[in-house]
Amino acid sequence: MKAELIPTDGGAPIPITKDVTVLGRREFCDIVIDDPSLSKRHCVLVKTDGLLVVRDLATTNGTRVKGQKIRWAALLPEDRIAFGGVKFQVFLGPDESRAPSEQAGRGEAPPSNPTNGRAAPDPAPRKAAPARKPHSEIDLPRLDLDDSSWLDAARGGMAVDDEVIDLD
Repeated sequence: MKAELIPTDGGAPIPITKDVTVLGRREFCDIVIDDPSLSKRHCVLVKTDGLLVVRDLATTNGTRVKGQKIRWAALLPEDRIAFGGVKFQVFLGPDESRAPSEQAGRGEAPPSNPTNGRAAPDPAPRKAAPARKPHSEIDLPRLDLDDSSWLDAARGGMAVDDEVIDLD
């Protein structure tokens, strides 16, 4: 599964390549966003079974998904997420799909929002996307990690690769 965070301010998309990724303001994080509204270790992003799960690490300015402050949430394609004051849109897709960073990396312009509110017609027809279930109807995997385990993982004290996490 490909996952990226697309800045709403038009910046370059940020690929999420690891299964467990720490995002924060300091250089020891996997994804570094130098913004004073982010904590040193702001959140953990976990890729699992077609979902991206985010866990806020008890930050001062919090993490919001679709405008709601969360402790943890399962993200779906096109969800809006904010870490402190920095806002993104979530891209999730199969491994064979072209992510926004790959499109921009091949000399193509990333998708834009036209001013007239209509998208430009595509040169090739696309298959219809499958209908999305509302968040309330999605069977989410149960993550058996208590609060201290998330913080340990973010601090690097837990060998995530060696531990088996039961998602049933």
